[in-house]
Amino acid sequence: MEFQSTKNERQSLGLTLYMDGFAAVKEVRRLMSDSAVEEVHFWDVAERIEPGSIVIRGSAAAEQSFDPGLLASGRLLESYIGDVVTVRNFEMGEETQMRLLSVSPNLIGERIETKEILLNPSGELILPPLPESAKVKPSVTWKTAPGPLNEEVHVSYLTRGLGWEAIYIVEIEGEVLSLAGWISANNQTGIDFHDVRLKLVAGQINRQGPNQLYEEAGMMLAKNIPIREPFEERSFGDAHVYALEPHVVLLNGQSKQIRFLSVEGIAFKKAYKVEKGSKHARACLLLANTKKNGLGIPLPTGMVKVYEADQDGEMEFTGEDAIGHTPVEEKLSLTIGEAFDVISESRETTREKRDGFEYVTHRYELRNGKQENIRIDISHAIYEPLWKMESSTHDYEVKNTSEVEFSVRVAAGKSAVVEFTYKVDKQANLT
Repeated sequence: MEFQSTKNERQSLGLTLYMDGFAAVKEVRRLMSDSAVEEVHFWDVAERIEPGSIVIRGSAAAEQSFDPGLLASGRLLESYIGDVVTVRNFEMGEETQMRLLSVSPNLIGERIETKEILLNPSGELILPPLPESAKVKPSVTWKTAPGPLNEEVHVSYLTRGLGWEAIYIVEIEGEVLSLAGWISANNQTGIDFHDVRLKLVAGQINRQGPNQLYEEAGMMLAKNIPIREPFEERSFGDAHVYALEPHVVLLNGQSKQIRFLSVEGIAFKKAYKVEKGSKHARACLLLANTKKNGLGIPLPTGMVKVYEADQDGEMEFTGEDAIGHTPVEEKLSLTIGEAFDVISESRETTREKRDGFEYVTHRYELRNGKQENIRIDISHAIYEPLWKMESSTHDYEVKNTSEVEFSVRVAAGKSAVVEFTYKVDKQANLT
């Protein structure tokens, strides 16, 4: 006897979403039958299951399989290849019977009466009835030793078509900003998930084969929407898990946004960054992911959209940037665009060889056309492997073996010149 298990026997359902477009589905059902059962058909599962990931606990499965169903990816039409089908053209008042030869990329059939080949015939395609044994919907099936059923079965599997990403909204008002963090979950699995426990994993999970991406959902400024509570973040192995309660509903084809973070009064600094060859400085926001600053939780990778209050009080979009996974106590630097009024002109002024050394001088002229004092950071790359700073008009920091950084304060409407010379050991470089 075959036992048909549906979502009606479901006792609990959990989803763990990963950031690469896949998820782990964990389901518990109570299976009960007084009659002897030899085969269990486990219905209402995702149609994009990875068959090798299916794990069945609580039932002695001797053999298991996954059938995506005839409705998945055009398999219904493919199942009729070789059969006689009918094409009904209502405009012409005609019906044509043909033997179906191919369905992809074109519908090709052989006319029964004349043996002519028809390519993409116009009209309504009418198919013969499906056999009773045909599986239209996806299912997991396993065989077990014959006997009655009274089991609590735990079935888990990985599926494509489920994933999540983080989207952040920054609103700047005066000297502080507010930060709202949104989870955007996307369901393209072919089934609905009701009353589901939702976990999100942030971190790079090693997977074999290509990852599938999903589109970013549009977000709205929603400062007054309540944060989803409770929300729990914790370390898990080398990744981080974000668990949301209470249970959620995620329908097939739906993209759902849930706010998981809402912090106001965050201190930040605005800085302008230039490099060799820059014409306009890049405008950047600098803030610390610390508890003192109102944050202090690991921030998953995501897109950050920045809005700033205009003189009329309206919030205007000023730029966006992406952040990587950001642990606690780390600093965030967001590039939001080019500064119209902050100009940089840079050039190498001299390059001289003396006593086996090469002396290189660079000059940066920085102009601040804004009506406020600003800080400009110069990031200068030095490609020679062995060098030493000889002189500089401003203090600097050696970021690494090939980069130095200057931080310069430039008053409103003023300019500043940064000039420095470093020497390169040419003889050592040759060896």
